[in-house]
Amino acid sequence: MKITVHGGAGVVGGNKVHVDLGDRGALLDFGEPFDVNNRYCSEFVTPRVGRGVRDYLRLGMLPPLDCYRPDLYPVDLRTAMSPVRVDTLFLSHAHQDHFGNAGFLREDIPMIASPMTYAILRASSELGRSDMATDIFDHTVREPKKGEPRVLVASKGKDKGVRGRRWVLTGKVVEDEPDWKKGDMCDVSEGSGELNGIEYKAFPVDHSIYGATAFALRRGDGDWIVYSGDLRMHGAHGEDTARFAEEAGKLSPKALIIEGTRIGRPVPEREIAEDVVHQNCLAAVEDGRGLTIADFSAKNYERLDTFIDIARRTGKRMVVTYKDVALLQSIAKVDGNVRKDSLWVYRSLSDKEWDQVEKLRDDGWQVADPDDIAMEPEEHMLCLSFWDMAKLLDLDWKGGTYVYSNSMAYDLRQTDNLQKLMNWIDLMKFDCRGLSKTNGTLDFEEGFHSSGHLAIDDLWKVVRKVSPEVVVPVHCALPEEFAELCPVRTVLPEKGKVIDLG
Repeated sequence: MKITVHGGAGVVGGNKVHVDLGDRGALLDFGEPFDVNNRYCSEFVTPRVGRGVRDYLRLGMLPPLDCYRPDLYPVDLRTAMSPVRVDTLFLSHAHQDHFGNAGFLREDIPMIASPMTYAILRASSELGRSDMATDIFDHTVREPKKGEPRVLVASKGKDKGVRGRRWVLTGKVVEDEPDWKKGDMCDVSEGSGELNGIEYKAFPVDHSIYGATAFALRRGDGDWIVYSGDLRMHGAHGEDTARFAEEAGKLSPKALIIEGTRIGRPVPEREIAEDVVHQNCLAAVEDGRGLTIADFSAKNYERLDTFIDIARRTGKRMVVTYKDVALLQSIAKVDGNVRKDSLWVYRSLSDKEWDQVEKLRDDGWQVADPDDIAMEPEEHMLCLSFWDMAKLLDLDWKGGTYVYSNSMAYDLRQTDNLQKLMNWIDLMKFDCRGLSKTNGTLDFEEGFHSSGHLAIDDLWKVVRKVSPEVVVPVHCALPEEFAELCPVRTVLPEKGKVIDLG
């Protein structure tokens, strides 16, 4: 049994873990490495699509493994690709740093995920632009450009090739939307607990996105390896994480690969649970005046449900964008919560979004026009973030309450965006809760956001309950500190180096 961490060793995010089970092999997540991306890339400086995997390999965003789509290898690719066996990919959840590079993998590698993760990613793929990294449903085969084989272009016309992937879900198959344009070539089925000779178990866990799953896997009668993905115990579904730890412990696993995101970060006097966030945000809205803006992560549906409840309690109309509705319609196929009667759709004054909103109105969704919102601002709560700020320019209105219920900034890009957000808040004359700026420095008000990751004490509770022979920390910026505190023998991963567990 061998473990190689190709992403997530000594950094938060970008998990790419390979497990060698002898005559079988598996990947545990295959995410985008935010640390490398932030080091070299910006909005307009990115790896070039026409160069396939070459730019990603040279930048260190992909490990040099021979498991990628063959149509993404340009003729001048000189990187030595290490042979590796991959019989399946286990996807823990639908955050970019865990799935964001999976589109590079060969089409014959099946992907295992929860139905909720599948539903979120399907809807996201319809809304976002298609690229190699995230083409995880179906994709157009690329071929060398005529006259310049170093450049790869999408095949067209009668020679156009479209290929799909195989998805195996840990629960019932999710029914596709009839108007979805992607994924027709996919083979989707409900899993049986064994795939390509690998036995596996899936455990729902609590995280800041629905559908998060931990996995255990083994070959034949061999030892179990447990992978946590991202998880916490202080959310609305903390009992799922506790149940995972208990059930995984019964397997007597050889190794536990677990996140250590909050190692080294400031420890709050008390853990901010989701119910505390609910209370503080409710109080802020009740004390506020005029229009209310609720700002939280786009895929944090637990937080969305929190604000839906706050809007109901305060007698406000909860207004979301058409993209939010598309995602909610998809996850409703899994959790059965349509949320239609609780929400209004913002009529954005842009050509593309206008058509989408009109279609939703025809389907029976309630629509909120900017003029109507400006006439009765105190009656509305808009679900917007920094990326939606231009929509506020449609409103002939200034003033109100902005509730920032999102994470603090962890890198320069996030800090820059939040500085600009504060400029928008000042421009629109909002009173802001959860975030402020003093002498140019951002201040985050405690109690308006709950971390998606295990508190330190809870981390050790999970480790003790699972009780593996060895722990391998990933998604952790300070693995040495993790090892000093961990109650179980810890092996520190190094990027690309094999951990041989015998």
